[in-house]
Amino acid sequence: MELIRNSIACYDIILDKVSTYEESTDAIVPDTYPDIARIAYADGMVNMKDESPQNDRILVSGTVNTTVLYQPEGENGLRRLDVPVSFAYIEEIRGCNSESKCFVRCTVADVKAHAVNSRKMGITARLCFEITAYQQSELCHTQSIQPADEQLEVLYQTQDISLLKEVKNCEFTILDDLEWNHSEDLEILHTDCLLRQSEARANNGRLLLRGEAIMQMLMRDDTGAIEQVSKTVPFTQMIDVDGILEGQKVEVRLAVCSLDCVLAPDDILSVGIGVRAVVLSDQVHTIQTIRDLYERKHQLGVQIKQIPVQTCKLGGRFSADSTEVMPIGMRVMQYLSAKAVCTSVQMESPEQARIKAEVDVLYLDEENSLFQTHRTVHFPVKLSTAEGVIPSDIQMQVTISPSGEDSVNLYTNASGVYCGRRKQNIQDITAVTLGSERAKIMAGVTLVLRRVDEGEHLWDIARQYATTMSAIRSANNLSDDAEPVKEQMLLIPLEQ
Repeated sequence: MELIRNSIACYDIILDKVSTYEESTDAIVPDTYPDIARIAYADGMVNMKDESPQNDRILVSGTVNTTVLYQPEGENGLRRLDVPVSFAYIEEIRGCNSESKCFVRCTVADVKAHAVNSRKMGITARLCFEITAYQQSELCHTQSIQPADEQLEVLYQTQDISLLKEVKNCEFTILDDLEWNHSEDLEILHTDCLLRQSEARANNGRLLLRGEAIMQMLMRDDTGAIEQVSKTVPFTQMIDVDGILEGQKVEVRLAVCSLDCVLAPDDILSVGIGVRAVVLSDQVHTIQTIRDLYERKHQLGVQIKQIPVQTCKLGGRFSADSTEVMPIGMRVMQYLSAKAVCTSVQMESPEQARIKAEVDVLYLDEENSLFQTHRTVHFPVKLSTAEGVIPSDIQMQVTISPSGEDSVNLYTNASGVYCGRRKQNIQDITAVTLGSERAKIMAGVTLVLRRVDEGEHLWDIARQYATTMSAIRSANNLSDDAEPVKEQMLLIPLEQ
């Protein structure tokens, strides 16, 4: 007997995780700067240098370029210190190797700065890593059997499974020059960048990607006043993807790996954004497997194993809004900015999720002094998902308004993608051998009248009497797809 095998190339998701990690350093105040009285603000931008899949781990390294504003002793206004914090983060993942593909988004969840003494400060950057690792795999199974004679009966079944077909990493840069009047009077203190895609269209080996980079910039003018300014940079990118077909459904995940914003003296804001992307596509396969088999005249030796399969169905993008009140703990005169970084998602039901986020709010008190408050906030959001479908790749935008004298309303838009993933087993026949002859059933009897019990199928009855379903259907005038009903009497022809 010949086993006919089928093979499907695919990718397995071997890691999909959000982790937080802290890296610290110390900074000395330069001799030309005054002593520290109070630290008012700290934040940072990530410059990722490397994301390397290795044996059983992924190494992510880079630098957090932190900016600290402090109130000097005996002076008005704020002094600025720029302090680089290097990091090297390792995520352990069994089965990963140098051939694996990965997507990494590293975001600054929080930067804390404290005065060790009047001339020295300690800085701790808390980073949020979203890491997904993809490993090339192959689904191999027996889809049919070529029998040596006509005595073998095989029950086949088919099922549709969606597998991750293509994973491609790529990099590109968004460059633009924006007009900005009186830029010589402004200083950029910090910039956050969020990438939103509006179109991802496949076209025979190429992918057209359109979207926009939304930048939230904290600015200081020549009077020392601080405000947040938003700028949007549209982008269009063509990405080569071998084998992709026109109209094929794809999902693209984007991560900012570097960001440069420079105010030029000729009223120009020059923007350079380094982007790393992963392009994903899935495919539905109709696979045929063997549910059961027997030989009418001989015993069979059958070896069976269960193949674990990870199905993956890309479900499109989503957007959901939420509102929460965050206490500040002091009287606020003016709110300047807020940002939120998602660190986890808990599904409470298929329609309700709770997003855990690290939130920073920047504001001025009654004396016009700058303060910064950090909180962990849980945002309830309504989603439309089916069982087994999870939200991922979540990014958050926050707007704020006062809520009383000492708290703030956080209006949040969370966007991301749906992904349906499920683990299931596929029965695989790995070997079939012909054994000794069966003992004859009811020797000399050619026809049996039998009552059908509840839940019995025609296949099980035919196997019990070493005959065929077609023979039973013919003897009882049943159609080709008919199953007997409970308490029905059947004539069972026996082979002698």
